[in-house]
Amino acid sequence: MTKVLILGAHGQIARVATDLFLKETAAHLMLYLRNARRLRNIGHEDRVRVVEGDVLDVKTLEAAMTGQDVVYANLAGQMEQQARCIVQAMETTGVTRLIFISSMGI
Repeated sequence: MTKVLILGAHGQIARVATDLFLKETAAHLMLYLRNARRLRNIGHEDRVRVVEGDVLDVKTLEAAMTGQDVVYANLAGQMEQQARCIVQAMETTGVTRLIFISSMGI
Protein backbone atom coordinates (compact mmCIF):
# COMPACT_ATOMS: atom_id res chain seq x y z
CA MET A 1 0.00 0.00 0.00
CA THR A 2 1.33 3.42 -0.96
CA LYS A 3 1.28 6.21 1.62
CA VAL A 4 0.83 9.74 0.28
CA LEU A 5 1.31 12.95 2.25
CA ILE A 6 -0.83 15.72 0.73
CA LEU A 7 0.44 19.18 1.69
CA GLY A 8 -2.04 22.03 1.38
CA ALA A 9 -4.87 19.51 1.54
CA HIS A 10 -7.64 22.12 1.59
CA GLY A 11 -6.59 23.62 -1.74
CA GLN A 12 -8.96 23.22 -4.67
CA ILE A 13 -6.58 21.07 -6.73
CA ALA A 14 -5.54 19.05 -3.67
CA ARG A 15 -9.17 18.21 -2.88
CA VAL A 16 -9.65 16.92 -6.44
CA ALA A 17 -6.42 14.91 -6.12
CA THR A 18 -7.60 13.49 -2.79
CA ASP A 19 -10.87 12.35 -4.34
CA LEU A 20 -8.99 10.73 -7.23
CA PHE A 21 -6.54 8.97 -4.92
CA LEU A 22 -9.45 7.59 -2.90
CA LYS A 23 -11.51 6.50 -5.93
CA GLU A 24 -8.74 5.24 -8.21
CA THR A 25 -6.12 3.79 -5.85
CA ALA A 26 -5.72 1.90 -2.58
CA ALA A 27 -3.33 4.58 -1.26
CA HIS A 28 -3.47 5.73 2.34
CA LEU A 29 -3.50 9.51 2.63
CA MET A 30 -2.25 11.92 5.23
CA LEU A 31 -3.90 15.30 4.66
CA TYR A 32 -1.71 18.12 6.00
CA LEU A 33 -3.04 21.65 6.31
CA ARG A 34 -2.86 24.67 8.61
CA ASN A 35 -6.47 24.45 9.81
CA ALA A 36 -7.77 20.88 10.04
CA ARG A 37 -11.34 22.05 10.74
CA ARG A 38 -11.56 23.13 7.10
CA LEU A 39 -11.81 19.49 6.01
CA ARG A 40 -15.10 17.82 6.84
CA ASN A 41 -16.85 14.62 5.88
CA ILE A 42 -13.98 13.12 3.94
CA GLY A 43 -14.99 9.59 4.78
CA HIS A 44 -12.59 6.69 4.26
CA GLU A 45 -11.50 6.82 7.92
CA ASP A 46 -9.53 3.62 7.33
CA ARG A 47 -7.39 5.32 4.66
CA VAL A 48 -7.30 9.01 5.61
CA ARG A 49 -5.64 10.85 8.46
CA VAL A 50 -5.79 14.63 8.88
CA VAL A 51 -2.83 16.47 10.41
CA GLU A 52 -2.69 20.15 11.27
CA GLY A 53 0.57 21.95 10.58
CA ASP A 54 2.40 24.56 8.58
CA VAL A 55 4.83 23.51 5.85
CA LEU A 56 7.27 26.12 7.16
CA ASP A 57 7.43 24.26 10.51
CA VAL A 58 10.04 21.69 9.52
CA LYS A 59 9.79 19.57 12.70
CA THR A 60 6.01 19.12 12.34
CA LEU A 61 6.45 18.48 8.63
CA GLU A 62 9.13 15.85 9.29
CA ALA A 63 6.88 14.11 11.81
CA ALA A 64 4.06 13.94 9.24
CA MET A 65 6.41 12.86 6.46
CA THR A 66 7.96 9.98 8.38
CA GLY A 67 6.85 6.68 6.85
CA GLN A 68 5.33 8.24 3.73
CA ASP A 69 6.16 7.03 0.21
CA VAL A 70 5.19 10.13 -1.76
CA VAL A 71 4.80 13.83 -1.00
CA TYR A 72 2.14 15.68 -3.00
CA ALA A 73 2.43 19.45 -2.49
CA ASN A 74 -0.28 21.86 -3.59
CA LEU A 75 0.80 25.16 -2.08
CA ALA A 76 0.79 28.90 -2.65
CA GLY A 77 2.50 31.79 -0.94
CA GLN A 78 6.16 31.67 0.04
CA MET A 79 7.01 29.07 -2.60
CA GLU A 80 10.80 29.17 -2.33
CA GLN A 81 10.79 28.90 1.47
CA GLN A 82 8.13 26.17 1.37
CA ALA A 83 10.12 24.18 -1.20
CA ARG A 84 13.26 24.44 0.94
CA CYS A 85 11.39 23.14 4.01
CA ILE A 86 9.87 20.27 2.04
CA VAL A 87 13.22 19.22 0.58
CA GLN A 88 14.88 19.46 4.00
CA ALA A 89 12.16 17.27 5.54
CA MET A 90 12.44 14.80 2.65
CA GLU A 91 16.19 14.52 3.12
CA THR A 92 15.76 13.96 6.87
CA THR A 93 13.01 11.33 6.49
CA GLY A 94 14.36 9.58 3.39
CA VAL A 95 11.32 10.26 1.22
CA THR A 96 12.43 10.54 -2.43
CA ARG A 97 9.23 11.05 -4.44
CA LEU A 98 7.67 14.50 -4.78
CA ILE A 99 4.78 15.81 -6.85
CA PHE A 100 4.61 19.62 -6.63
CA ILE A 101 1.60 21.35 -8.17
CA SER A 102 1.21 25.10 -8.19
CA SER A 103 -1.30 27.38 -9.84
CA MET A 104 1.53 29.92 -9.99
CA GLY A 105 2.63 28.31 -13.27
CA ILE A 106 -0.79 28.39 -14.90
